[in-house]
Amino acid sequence: MADKIDLEVVTPEQAVFHEPVDDVVVPGVLGQMDILPGHLPTLAALDVGQMTIRQGDKERHFLIDQGFAEVHEDRVTVLTEACEGVDDIDIEQAKRLLEKSAEELARLEEASRSEEVEEELFDRHRLSLKRQRMRLAFAKEELD
Repeated sequence: MADKIDLEVVTPEQAVFHEPVDDVVVPGVLGQMDILPGHLPTLAALDVGQMTIRQGDKERHFLIDQGFAEVHEDRVTVLTEACEGVDDIDIEQAKRLLEKSAEELARLEEASRSEEVEEELFDRHRLSLKRQRMRLAFAKEELD
């Protein structure tokens, strides 16, 4: 059994991270998933949340979007819509997008009282609201 995991994190735009790590914790849709060397092969759906990477005594945190984590032997591939470190988060933009999503969700709820509104629209704006809340909470937590 290897003592490291080859971790690769990829978004549609770029390969974000590719290094050996001791441990990675990802936000699975069923809860946090801690992956250590020797983990059984797994394919897990990911939720919006914090990914923690441990390398020796260093710990790094990233905010990731929905996606998948594939564990095979001592290799983990995280495919996600977005991945950003605390320094990458534009707090003002996150606040604007949070406000916009909340307004749009309220508008859809009001419209749904008199007309049929596709549930997919509600889901899209709820997810955007969740993303922006997570970005702001993540940035605040890391800056404190």
